[in-house]
Amino acid sequence: MAHRQRWSLVGVVAEVTIRTSQGKFWLRPDPACNEIVEGVLGKALKKYPGVRLHAYDAQSNHLHYAVSTVEPGQLAPFKDFVHGNLARKVNRLRGRHGAFWSRRGAEIAIVDDDAQIARLRYILAQGPAAGLVASPTSWPGASSTSALLGNMRVSATYVSQDARRRNAKRKHPLPEAELAEDVSFELTPLPVWADLSPEQHRGKVAGLVEDVERAHETRPVLGVCGVLEQRPDAAPAEFQPSPMPLCHASSADSHRRFRAAYRRFREAYLEAARFARSNPGATLEELQSRYPPGSYIRFGAHVAAPKDFVPPWRTDPSDADAAC
Repeated sequence: MAHRQRWSLVGVVAEVTIRTSQGKFWLRPDPACNEIVEGVLGKALKKYPGVRLHAYDAQSNHLHYAVSTVEPGQLAPFKDFVHGNLARKVNRLRGRHGAFWSRRGAEIAIVDDDAQIARLRYILAQGPAAGLVASPTSWPGASSTSALLGNMRVSATYVSQDARRRNAKRKHPLPEAELAEDVSFELTPLPVWADLSPEQHRGKVAGLVEDVERAHETRPVLGVCGVLEQRPDAAPAEFQPSPMPLCHASSADSHRRFRAAYRRFREAYLEAARFARSNPGATLEELQSRYPPGSYIRFGAHVAAPKDFVPPWRTDPSDADAAC
């Protein structure tokens, strides 16, 4: 397909992936970098309370997180805040300037329950799958694994640029630790596990962790010390990101239904865009009435879906081609 229009619907889980430029290890795990990653996530969740974070994992050269919303229009600014602040803060930490990310983060819908579990396993498996550590629990970087296996709470602090600038103007600047805002946050279970008790949820996650460990138990690993010794300005010998899929689905049927629904969404979006170009004086309200639910349009405005809206790929298969 051609360039994809963003399609953001309340309640739909998405996996977001963003990679550093040229695969550089600028996110190499160390205490300062881990604090930045979790502090930025915590501040973003505080700033955009309609966002729900289900899991995350920061590898040395990329970041994965699974996220959904309960309020329309909050995911795009949430991502912008996370990615922009991570770039600025980690650049500052590494003593560098310039482009940090290789491209805009990929936001991929997770379209069915089994796919939600599969993508959580994928996020948990990042370190072992790359031959870096033997278990998800051994990864020294910012990761949701310990919180998912525990009480779902993540301790985090955040120092804003404004606070840092104001402090620099003081006659007697405060230690940076005293500028930190508490932005601790709580992870939200995936919708597929929303009805589980905390004990049941921990058991499900523990099962995935054990499965990852078994799958990679014979593979040699670099080890925590080796990971920490990598230079931030280094990169893998071979860095070739895989193509971005249209969606994450557990079956060919789920994928087909999403593809059909997305095609109809895109057709409606492009028709509305043609109207917008032909009517430059149209009001925002007029434009919102033309675009399909889940669209982002000019000035960052979002077209919310009706409260009873059901994502079209979840409808009866016979309606998939007509949905949207």
